[in-house]
Amino acid sequence: MSSLVPNPRMIRLIAPVAVFLTVAFLVIHTYKSPGAIIPNIGAPDVPNPPPIHGGYDNQDGANDKGSFRFQPPEASVQHSVVRGDKIVWTNDNGTVWQSVGRDPNRPECWTYEDRFGIYKQLSPEISKIISNNNKNSKNRRAVVLRLGGNQAWKSHFIWHVRSLVMEAGHLAGYDVIISVHLDMSQEKKEVWLKKVPEELRPLVQTFSTQDLKNWIPKPAEFKNVYEQNHTPVQMLMAQNPKYDFIYTVENDVRLIGRWDTFLADVDAEYAFHRKHQEKDQNMSDIPDLVTFQSVRRPRGDWPWLKADSEKECIKKFGGMENIRSSLGVVWGWSRKLTDSITQFNKDGLNCYFEYFAPSAAYHQDLTTFFYQHPLYCPNRPSPSERHSMAPKDLGKNDPRLVQYDKVAVGCTYYFVNVHAQPFWDTWYRNPEACRPPALVHPIKGDFFN
Repeated sequence: MSSLVPNPRMIRLIAPVAVFLTVAFLVIHTYKSPGAIIPNIGAPDVPNPPPIHGGYDNQDGANDKGSFRFQPPEASVQHSVVRGDKIVWTNDNGTVWQSVGRDPNRPECWTYEDRFGIYKQLSPEISKIISNNNKNSKNRRAVVLRLGGNQAWKSHFIWHVRSLVMEAGHLAGYDVIISVHLDMSQEKKEVWLKKVPEELRPLVQTFSTQDLKNWIPKPAEFKNVYEQNHTPVQMLMAQNPKYDFIYTVENDVRLIGRWDTFLADVDAEYAFHRKHQEKDQNMSDIPDLVTFQSVRRPRGDWPWLKADSEKECIKKFGGMENIRSSLGVVWGWSRKLTDSITQFNKDGLNCYFEYFAPSAAYHQDLTTFFYQHPLYCPNRPSPSERHSMAPKDLGKNDPRLVQYDKVAVGCTYYFVNVHAQPFWDTWYRNPEACRPPALVHPIKGDFFN
């Protein structure tokens, strides 16, 4: 009888063999031949990820909500490339660039393909989102891209405009208006508009010099868009009463990095300054003028201060000591500011734009917010100049936490392209090169514009 009693050692040896044979049996029956069908194992239900900021705009109901989700571009280098000595690693083996402004908010470095590759060929879904960006919109803010009749719709520019609409519009929730100054016959105008990519045409609004002359409040007169390019902004705000605030962007401005994150950073920083405002300040919920170059007194030899046409304006503002100016290629405008400028028009004044808006804000106790962003120079010269205005010389409601005596001016964001152009050119020509986030101006040439 003892021979029938299970041997513990025997059990330990047999058990693994039995398990192996069982598994082998199941595998053989599942995969009977090379052409057999792998059984369909149902995956557990996983909820959809939350929508990217801005969401999917299902404005005409053609698609089920959430059926398409735009995946925005991302930098391939996700770490800071600004060294401790301010030298920037750019991988282009050319000019050595140094950071002379603030360090980037976001530790990343973009190749040209990172930035614009997604916008080279559009899917039908993205084309539809672009075309419908402003349709039935209740947005109180807009980004206005400013163009003229000499604008060439070449590939690099088209990619830039698509990025602006998808990122500032679809992701960040702004209307995007392509505002075009066209002084031409109706026939030529129709020919020009046909050159605009089809997906962008619903966003286009046009105006002429005569429209501005007819609109401007009298007795002020309109001279030309070059000197008084605030007037189209005033007219646009007057004709679109739903907007509380707009950004204007000139056609030769570019952004390395995404527009939605850039605009969010501006909002976040203004909110921080407003939270820490001084007791005697009354900073508004949104700033009245946003600038991306420091606001300062113009230099004494600035030609616009000597022009006969500006004498009445300078007198009205109390002399050159009370004039404020800034580079106006990207500005944010509140309705309070454009209404204030309109009131000056009713008093007979229409001044040169780069000092008119900053000076009007300064004298009306409106809030001017300078957003300090990264600037890059070749590692040889220093920035062209530095801001010297003391806090007591700022507007009453302007933020005071920026070290204005240390703010760099020039380099990759300036009125001339001696540094901006090579910073951009050597980037797009070299697929290995990368650039940290930067607002860049001016980018010139037929190849781009």
